[in-house]
Amino acid sequence: MDGTAFLVASRVIVVVVAWSLVVLLVVRSVRAPAGARALIPTAALAVILVSIGSSFLLADERLAQLWFVAFPVLLATYPDGRFVPRWIVWPVAVAALWYLAELVSGHRLSAQPWWWIVPAGELLIVGAQVYRYLRRSTTSERESVRWALLGIVLGVELYLVLALTGGGGVGAGGPVSEGLANLAIVPLLLGPAIGLLRPGLWNVDAAFRSVLVATIAVPVLATAYWATTTAAAAIGASAAAGGWWGAGVVGVLAYPVLRVSARLATRIVYRGRVDAALAVATLGERLDDRSDQDAVAVVIVRTVVDALFLDGAELHGDGVFAARVGEVHDAPGVERFPIVFHGEELAVLSVPPRPGESALTARDREVVTRIAVHSAPALHGARALAELGEAHTRLLLAREEERRRLRRDLHDDLSPTLSGLSLGAAAVARRAASIDAELARQATELHEDIQAAVVQSREIAYGLRPPILDDRGLVAAIRDRVHGQSADALLVEVVAPDADLELPAAVDLAALRIVQEAVANVRRHARAARCRVTIERRADELHVQVDDDGIGMPQRVGSGLGLASIRERALELGGTARFGNGPGGGARITVRLPVPREVAA
Repeated sequence: MDGTAFLVASRVIVVVVAWSLVVLLVVRSVRAPAGARALIPTAALAVILVSIGSSFLLADERLAQLWFVAFPVLLATYPDGRFVPRWIVWPVAVAALWYLAELVSGHRLSAQPWWWIVPAGELLIVGAQVYRYLRRSTTSERESVRWALLGIVLGVELYLVLALTGGGGVGAGGPVSEGLANLAIVPLLLGPAIGLLRPGLWNVDAAFRSVLVATIAVPVLATAYWATTTAAAAIGASAAAGGWWGAGVVGVLAYPVLRVSARLATRIVYRGRVDAALAVATLGERLDDRSDQDAVAVVIVRTVVDALFLDGAELHGDGVFAARVGEVHDAPGVERFPIVFHGEELAVLSVPPRPGESALTARDREVVTRIAVHSAPALHGARALAELGEAHTRLLLAREEERRRLRRDLHDDLSPTLSGLSLGAAAVARRAASIDAELARQATELHEDIQAAVVQSREIAYGLRPPILDDRGLVAAIRDRVHGQSADALLVEVVAPDADLELPAAVDLAALRIVQEAVANVRRHARAARCRVTIERRADELHVQVDDDGIGMPQRVGSGLGLASIRERALELGGTARFGNGPGGGARITVRLPVPREVAA
């Protein structure tokens, strides 16, 4: 194809694209009417398309300049037809009327010394569009604007390339150069049109990022090539050698330059928000050392919030999983993403749009969807561990209740029975002493065996659980144990209600052992003069707190302080144990033990 044919083909392409877009705009306006206001940018864009298409078709310069009249209107009202702020309608009207008068007068107004004021005033319209985009536009409207901006960036870059390579400006290189300049108009037409017709046609952010990568990388690599070839020529190398050296430098720099360009483009387009792959990698790192269901749920929500720069998000599912980070308002823009594992819905992520936006973007949805997919196994594993822990807690509660029942049976039933038998054997031995010595000896041995059985049953009952817990209650047991541990100078104060706490066997036993261990730690390590033990029943929980006025908890708690057993006893029952320092500087141990509802009731 020679240059003239290429030029003609480029003009045909521009005409076909322009008029095709006009038809699509008209069809869209007829099939999906969106109100008179929304027709303003559509009509303005249609005028521009007709102007450009007709000018190429009819070769009429006046038609080509008609788009100057419609452009201020399109710039101010794109994409929804509103003038934002409202006063911008006056600069738009002035600009449109001025260009119309300029066209009608045969360009006489531009000969006036003040003509530049009107074009400069269009900067107000540009500023209004920036304000609209940042403060007033919805997410879909911003997507439309990005399509228009993408078309403008592509068109301007193509013109710059032609201007720099043409030697004498755009189209100065003959028919081929002029044809390429014509084709550079196409993205200028397509961008705004797609933004109005189908902004969701493709991921505009991904396209914008690719264009920005090329925009940043190509000039850098071209400059490196030019500098290398220039330096080679300066030292006397041939043009061919300089070209090879330049290609080598470009090959070496291409990878790092593209990586840096990609990072810069990502930061510009996504404003620092991470992509789906990085969000999933961050999720994996954060889940590495977390297994309990509450921590896993919080990590998932925190990852979503950090990845999308949100004010908050939440996760919930069948009363098992629940986590919230920040504030989540029940607004129309909140979207819900199910977390499914092997066909079972474990939880739902509720994700609101960012502040100032009305909905999530396509990239946001991709990030949250990927996080939901990769968090499903972690949630499933956390639930399995939680169910296992609950089963262990139920088993422990049942075991201690059975031990309490068995101790009562031994104490209330078996021990009195054995004592009665012992008394009977003793009576037989006394009666038989004067009648039958052998019978008396056997009766005495029976009495001694029964006495041994009584002692053994008492030892078994005591080994099952401390009798004082069942006889006098948890508070009395704590007072007895902590005051009776040694005759040192430590003053132990027990603050607890006088009424019976009515606790399950496992809970009161764990609380007693925890307090014993905590007070023993104070005696061994705290160098304290006073220790305060607080026992409090709150709804379905038992709170145990041990404070002292000693040297406080060390920054790094070693295994020799006996705190591991306290934590294990709390975790066995599904509770928590926290270790730190109180307001007075001494150590503080706080334990929360849940009380099962059936027992609490």
